[in-house]
Amino acid sequence: MGAKLYKTHTGQLFHAGSIVIINVGLPARGKTHGSRSLIRYMNWLGVKSKSFHMGQYRRRLYGPDLSTDYFDLGNSSMTEIRNKAEESCIEDVVEYLTRGGGQLAIFDASNLRAARRREIYDKFQARQIRPLFVEYICENEAIVEENIRKVKITSPDYVTMDPDQAVRDFKGRIARMEPYYETIEDSDLSYIKLYNVGEHIVVNNIRGYLQSRVVFYLMNLHISDRTIYLARSGESSNEGSYKADAPLSEDGHKYARNLHDAILRRVKERNEDSLAKTGVDMSKRTLKVWTSTHVKSYQTAEYFIKYDNFAVRRRMLLKGLNPGVCENLSLSEVKEKFPGEYQAYLRDPYHHRYSRAESYHDVSVRLEPVILELEREHDDLLIIAPESVLRCIYAYFAPQGLPDSLIPTLAFPRSIFVELTPTAYGCKERRIGISPSDE
Repeated sequence: MGAKLYKTHTGQLFHAGSIVIINVGLPARGKTHGSRSLIRYMNWLGVKSKSFHMGQYRRRLYGPDLSTDYFDLGNSSMTEIRNKAEESCIEDVVEYLTRGGGQLAIFDASNLRAARRREIYDKFQARQIRPLFVEYICENEAIVEENIRKVKITSPDYVTMDPDQAVRDFKGRIARMEPYYETIEDSDLSYIKLYNVGEHIVVNNIRGYLQSRVVFYLMNLHISDRTIYLARSGESSNEGSYKADAPLSEDGHKYARNLHDAILRRVKERNEDSLAKTGVDMSKRTLKVWTSTHVKSYQTAEYFIKYDNFAVRRRMLLKGLNPGVCENLSLSEVKEKFPGEYQAYLRDPYHHRYSRAESYHDVSVRLEPVILELEREHDDLLIIAPESVLRCIYAYFAPQGLPDSLIPTLAFPRSIFVELTPTAYGCKERRIGISPSDE
C-alpha cells in the first residue's frame, strides 16, 4: 500500500480512537483474505492499520510441524500451548494500538468459543480499545473447497507437502475444530456477520464512523480468485497533449494488437497452470476491460471488441492527470518557465499541484470509487489507462511502505503489462513482456 488519501499530525482519523477487529469462524472461510483486503483499504484511507495472524505466532513458537491435536479444542493437554500463542498475539495487538501509533488492528484467529471471545473482549476493553467482531460464515461447501485448494495449500504450513495430502490434512483440522464452533449471539457486542463471503451481511450495535466504514468496505468484499492487468494506453498521434485527446498513431495501433495477443496468451497460460496445480478450472472466467475516456485508451482496447466481443467500459475517472499550465512542456521547460513551482514539485512530487492542474494525490482521491469497484469485481480485469492513473492504482496494491514521492516515478513502459493477483497472503506481481504479433 502506497500513499494515504488523508493524513493528520496524530495519525488518528475520524476521532474514532483505537479499534480491534476480532475475527471469528472456521478455517477456509475467508478470514485472512478479508483481513488483508480490509487492512490494505484502511491504510490507503490513512487509518494506520495492521493484521495479526495467529498462524504466524503458532509457527514462530512451535514450528510448522505441530501435532494436529493443537487444533482439537477439546484436547486439554494443548490448552496451555494454544493460550500462549494467543496471548503473545494479543499483547502485540495492544502494543501496536497503545504505543505503536496504530488505530485499527485485526486479531486474525478462529475464536470459535463464546466464553473465550468474552475474555478477549474484556482484555481489550480494559485497555480502552473498542472490539468489533467479524464472523465469517460459509454455508457453501464449493466455496470452502475452492478456498482450500487455491489458498490454504499454498500457506507456509504446506509449502513442502503434496497438494492432495495438504487438502486432506487441512480438512482434518477443520473437522477437529467444528464441534466447538459457537456462533455470535451476544446482542451487547458490536459485530458483523458475513455469509458466504458477501452474499449477505448482518450488523449489530455498530458505533461510530470508522466502524461504519469497515461495514461499508466489507459489503464489497469477496475472496474469489481474480487477476488485475494494468496496461498503458497506446501512443497517440499527438502524444504530448492532454487537451487534444488525439487518436492512436500507427505505432499505437501495432501496440494495441500486440497487447491484445499478449494478454490472451497470458490468460490461457494461467488457466492451464491453475488446472494443473490445483485442479480448479478457470477457463470459464470472464475478462472485462476498463479504459479511460481518452480516445487513445479506448482505441487500444478495440481489438478485444473486434476479435473477442469482450465488454469494454469507458470510465471518466480513469482519465490521466491534468497537467494544467504544464501542457506540452518537458520537465526542463517547466524548470525554466516556472522555477518556483518546479522546486515545490521536487519537494513533494506526489502532492504538488501546478496551476490549473491536478496532483497525484488528486488523482488518487478521484480513483476511490474505482478502487472500491475493483475490490468488488469477481472477474479478471484489464485496465488500459494513462501512466499517471496506473501509478496510483498500482500504489494501492503495492506493499506497505512505498513512499509517496516514488509514485510519480513508477514506470509502465509499453513493452510490458503488469499482472496483479490479490491473495490471502499478499498481492503477487508479475511484469510480462509484450512481444510483436506474428500477424
